[in-house]
Amino acid sequence: MSIRRALILLTVLTILLPIIVFGSQQAPGTEASAVSLDDLQLYRVERGTVELSVSALGSIEADAVANLSVQTAGRVAEVYVQNGDYVLAGDTLLALDNTPQRLNYEQALLAVQRAELEMQDLMEPDESQIRMAQASVDSAYGAYISIANAVSEDDLRAAQLSYEQAQSAAEELRIERDRIGGQFGGDSIEYTSADARYGEATFNTEVARLQLESLRTQTAPQAGAAYQRYLQAQRELERIQAGPTQIELDSATASIQRAQSQLEDAETAYDRTILQAPFDGIVAAIMPEIGSLVAPGVTVMTLTDVDPLSLTVLVDEIDVGLVAEGGMAQVVLDALPDVTFPATVIQIGDFGVDTAGIVNYPVDISLDVTDPRVRVGMTAEATIIADAQADVLLVPNQFLRIDRDQEGIAYVEVLQEDNTLQEVMVSLGLQGQEYSEITDGLVEGDLIAIEVRGSGLSTFLED
Repeated sequence: MSIRRALILLTVLTILLPIIVFGSQQAPGTEASAVSLDDLQLYRVERGTVELSVSALGSIEADAVANLSVQTAGRVAEVYVQNGDYVLAGDTLLALDNTPQRLNYEQALLAVQRAELEMQDLMEPDESQIRMAQASVDSAYGAYISIANAVSEDDLRAAQLSYEQAQSAAEELRIERDRIGGQFGGDSIEYTSADARYGEATFNTEVARLQLESLRTQTAPQAGAAYQRYLQAQRELERIQAGPTQIELDSATASIQRAQSQLEDAETAYDRTILQAPFDGIVAAIMPEIGSLVAPGVTVMTLTDVDPLSLTVLVDEIDVGLVAEGGMAQVVLDALPDVTFPATVIQIGDFGVDTAGIVNYPVDISLDVTDPRVRVGMTAEATIIADAQADVLLVPNQFLRIDRDQEGIAYVEVLQEDNTLQEVMVSLGLQGQEYSEITDGLVEGDLIAIEVRGSGLSTFLED
């Protein structure tokens, strides 16, 4: 029961109890004289929902309060929040001066991108590379053919013929010289002249021989070198067309992994200079100022977890049996009296608390919604729904007169068509704080009344 309503009802009972005890009452079923409607408070019986609830006071509590600190020493560069700000998990709260860490991170990121591009180039060769390699093959083959065909067979036969003719001419001159020497002696003018002609022929023979040898040998080394260049160009073309080797792939993969590892290290170092909210909550305290030095492990900010907010109330041992874990509740704050927040019973304490001879049990209640207007420490009244009946006949409790001798029986005054009041016995179902369920004795649309003046006033008394 609401504490406020309990105090009001107690006051009303104190004033009206003498009237109830000593006032004249009509016997059940007797007729009464007509009364003035101005002296009556009327209620037409209708259907609705009856709730049996237990009320208790408490204050809003946070689920958790975290003392936040930075992970590395440094100087505070920015504070992005103020006391009382509501933040989400991952929001940046504070940042240290992190210029070196940021530059290292950016360089590491570029290194990863470069390694990935190299892998992409390796896996997908450019068509222009293939065309250039093919052009190199064609050029090398053309150079080889040009060198190989520089001396023809005709050139060799002509040089061979020239050499043989020179040899024949020299032999004839030698015979001529020897003949002259035999006739005129080796000291004659004729012999000397013939010997000179023979020497010249011998020289020409040697020149012809050297020219022949040159033609025979000069193309072989050049043609061989040209052919090797052609083979090398052909192998390069085949390598490009075949794609990367496993060794090249492994090397490129290792380069990417090294770059990513360095990026992760740089990112970790950079992240340590930034303080982020670990959960949704409200900033409760900010210690450092911009420009101040901070160290790891030293609290720089306090964050209150407001999702969910909760409160603990003390429920009387008589009523605690009506409360069940998982049951519905409603919470009203003194600061927001016109707003009702849905809530859920989370836990019921096993051990009672004795206060001035009254045993109460702690009941933990969690708010089902998050509202930035709700703040830790606000006074709250929780109404725990113990039972409810929907679509039943309802009668306000103040219209009932309880029969203490018969459990579940009460009486109401029904206004008749001739403006007289007829006391009718009714059977009660669920009895709530403001309304009670009528299971028998009334029908929907009946008009019931209580007198607001005189000795006929009836009231609802609770055990």
